[in-house]
Amino acid sequence: MRHREWRKLFKKRRRKAIRQKAAQAQSRLEAEENERKLACPEYQLHLVEQERQEQIAANRETLERALQNAIWLEEEHKAQQKFETLRRKEEAKEQEEKEKRERILKEFEERESELKQAKAERLKQQELVRRMLYERHVKLQEFAVTGVDEYLNELQTIHNTRIDADDCKFFLKTGACRHGYRCIGNHPTPGVSKVILVPNFFSHPALEQKVHAEYGQDARLEFDEEELQNCFNDFFRDIIVEFEAFGKIQHILACRNSGTHLRGSVYIEYELLRNAAAAYLRMNGRFYAKKQLHVEFRSPIVWPAAVCGFVASCNVKHCRIEITGLFELKRCQKGAGCNFLHILKNPDHRYVYNHFQESRSLRKEDVVHLATPLVEKYCSLVVH
Repeated sequence: MRHREWRKLFKKRRRKAIRQKAAQAQSRLEAEENERKLACPEYQLHLVEQERQEQIAANRETLERALQNAIWLEEEHKAQQKFETLRRKEEAKEQEEKEKRERILKEFEERESELKQAKAERLKQQELVRRMLYERHVKLQEFAVTGVDEYLNELQTIHNTRIDADDCKFFLKTGACRHGYRCIGNHPTPGVSKVILVPNFFSHPALEQKVHAEYGQDARLEFDEEELQNCFNDFFRDIIVEFEAFGKIQHILACRNSGTHLRGSVYIEYELLRNAAAAYLRMNGRFYAKKQLHVEFRSPIVWPAAVCGFVASCNVKHCRIEITGLFELKRCQKGAGCNFLHILKNPDHRYVYNHFQESRSLRKEDVVHLATPLVEKYCSLVVH
């Protein structure tokens, strides 16, 4: 070993020995000091007091730890109760929702079942009605074409829309109702009759109630009375050829009302049931002016009661009654929307309803019933 290395190691060992000696001296001094303190009574009391304080602190810490533990247990118990309450609420809510879903599903299934049953019943009824209509068509064709009267009583059976309801007064008077099938009254319709009705047969812009973008409701003023009458004359001469081919016609009345249930409707009354049945079979479903015709039978109509009001004029000498509609005298207060018939004038006075001829056969009581109070006064003069 070199001298420098040996010297370095020697110094290191010497410093270590010095430190050890100082540490031993310090330990000896501390031991002497402890012995001196332990020999002192005051220090002994101090140690006892310090031990007592440490014990008190340890007990306090134990109590605090126990209190905190108790508080934590109480809070945990409350949390458990709250969680249990929430869990029960959630379970009850889920159970309620489940029951609600099951109830809705059950109601849906019941409704679907009812709808299926209703659909099946409706299809059954439609098939039954289709079969009945086909049988009625066959019987009507045999009655009209071959002249077989075997099914006449069956064909004349009245069909009711609402059996338990009272008859609709407007339908009884005019054969049409503005409520249609939604009417709360009963609409009795015969299976076959001398009177046929073709709804909305005649069409003209003057009869429509459409609101024009520029002229509003005054668009009908663009068409005068003469133009309307000329169009109706052409229409009348066009259709009369078809309807005269089925038999002798008594009356033809065409409505000029603006209501959808009467606008352009044409009433045709034949002398024989067979002729009306033939016209129904031939014209029902045909197309005219890009419209498919829907022909219906109507019970015999008392035309003075169907026309919009009436004014009766009486000749005292001959006791003749002539009835004229209020619309013809321009005295209808409801205008074109009236629910009674506003009649277009037939060209050449063909097939018009002759009020005088029809009223000649009426008894005196019927004349008084149909006439106005002024006519009643004249009739009373005739009686006296």
